Order: sequence, then C-alpha cells, then structure tokens
Amino acid sequence: MAEREPQDYQYASESLDQFATYEDYLDSQLSETDLFYLEDEELARQLVELGYRGSGETLRRDDFEARKRAERERNAQKTSAPKPLASAGKDLSQYPFLAALASREDMVRNGKLTVGTS
Repeated sequence: MAEREPQDYQYASESLDQFATYEDYLDSQLSETDLFYLEDEELARQLVELGYRGSGETLRRDDFEARKRAERERNAQKTSAPKPLASAGKDLSQYPFLAALASREDMVRNGKLTVGTS
C-alpha cells in the first residue's frame, strides 16, 4: 500500500483551526448513532483513527500535528508581515484633508488613536 501525503486526506482543503486537539478532530467524524451503539467514546475514536468509520481518509496523529503546526506558522507569517500605509509614497500636498488623514494613519492602525463617529 502506497504512503499517502497529508494533503490527500479528508479536511486537506479545510482549516484544522476548528479542532483544538486530535481527539476533537476524530470526534467531528462521529455521529450520535455511533456513540449510541458503541457506548464508548474512546473505542469510537479508535475506529475513526483506523479508518473504519468516518467519511474519507482520516489524518494520522502525526499528520494532524504537522498540519496544525504548518497552519500556525502560516498564520504567524500573515500577522507579522507589516502592511504598508495607504498614504505611503503619495504626494498629498495639494489635498490638506488627505494629508491630515495620512498623518494620523499609522496611529489609527496601531490603536493609539481612534476615529470617533456620531
């Protein structure tokens, strides 16, 4: 049997952020009927993990952890990348109102200044 890549498994195109733990991921594939007949949550999880239950291929624990780690790194890169100011590099000398807004833009973005509306 050929090894499958983590992206080949179910939830490959979905975010795993909705699952705090691997157990939550397994639980998402269980139905109330499964729990009713099996009467044991841990047994039901094991069946899902082994591929006997669930819709499609299930991620193994190490694949799940690797995907979660990769998602966290991607999200960290998105949030750490500085966004350029909208007014950067623009000559606003002919537009005093826009120049006043531009002088406040950085402080507003960083939460140091708020814009009041009524």
